[in-house]
Amino acid sequence: MTDAAPPRAWRVGKALTLLAAFTYGPLPALIDSLDPAHLRNPAWPPHARLHLLWLIASGLYSSLFGMYLLATATPRSFDRMRVGAALGAIHVAGFFTAGIFKNAAGAAFDADGRVLFGVVPPAMLHFGSSAALLLTGFALCRNVALHHERLP
Repeated sequence: MTDAAPPRAWRVGKALTLLAAFTYGPLPALIDSLDPAHLRNPAWPPHARLHLLWLIASGLYSSLFGMYLLATATPRSFDRMRVGAALGAIHVAGFFTAGIFKNAAGAAFDADGRVLFGVVPPAMLHFGSSAALLLTGFALCRNVALHHERLP
């Protein structure tokens, strides 16, 4: 493989990882900042809103850095893809950790108790989809990068 355009699998994988980064980073930052049940919720103590703003900003900044790494990665610079995907995996894992311990903290997935299909909280579908996109895209890129390393 030369420095010509990367294979289709690489381009698709890269697009999936970038889409995932958008769905776990800038999209929730926008939603959580504007949704009256989140950051602008007057029922929340100001200190709790500070913590949420901190989480929103941290997730946004790490996802933007991850998007930069993902966007600039090539099969020859696969470590960029690896670090960008790891940043995303850490952020998404934080959501699932919160979900596991939500009852102990007296928390809930949704302010209104909404569920989709009678069982799935929208946030679980959202971050589950983000995780699936990220892992699928990373796997595609990893396979291309591994093949690239074996070429003379």
